[in-house]
Amino acid sequence: MTFYALTMLVESIRLRLVLIAPLRLALGIVWVVLARVDGARSGATLIAFIAGAFASAFLVTNDPLGRFKKTPDRAAELPPDATVAPAWLHAVHAAIPSTAGISVLAALTLLFQPALTALLAGLLTGMGVVALLAVYGMDGRLYLDPRTGGVFRKAR
Repeated sequence: MTFYALTMLVESIRLRLVLIAPLRLALGIVWVVLARVDGARSGATLIAFIAGAFASAFLVTNDPLGRFKKTPDRAAELPPDATVAPAWLHAVHAAIPSTAGISVLAALTLLFQPALTALLAGLLTGMGVVALLAVYGMDGRLYLDPRTGGVFRKAR
C-alpha cells in the first residue's frame, strides 16, 4: 500500500483553476488556428469561435445544477492528515473530462468540418476565461477530494 492510499489526497481548487485556465486558452487558440489552416473560411471560423466562447462562458457561469451542489460556505474542515496532490495531478484532474473531451472532438472534427473545430475552440476559450475570472473570487483555503467530490476548508 502506498503513502497516498493511507491519507486523503486533496487538491487546491484555486490551483486547479490557475493551472487549467491557461491550458484551455492555449488549446482554444491552437484549435482555431488549425481550423483556419485546414481551410475553414475566415468569416465562418470567427463567428463559430465567438459563438462557442460566449455560449460556454454563459453556460458555465449559469449552471442550473449549481444550486444543488455543496456550497463552499458549508465545507468541512480539512483533516490534518490530508496530503496535497502534486500540481501535475491538479491539472490532469481539472482537464478530464471537459478539456480533454473537447480537444478530442476538435481533433476529430478537424478532419471533416473545420468550422465546427472553431466552435469547439471557442468552447475551450470561454471555459478558460471563466476559470481565469473565477481564480480571483476563489478562497485559497478550499480543497477538493477528487475521489469523493468533497469540499474542505483548511483551518487558518
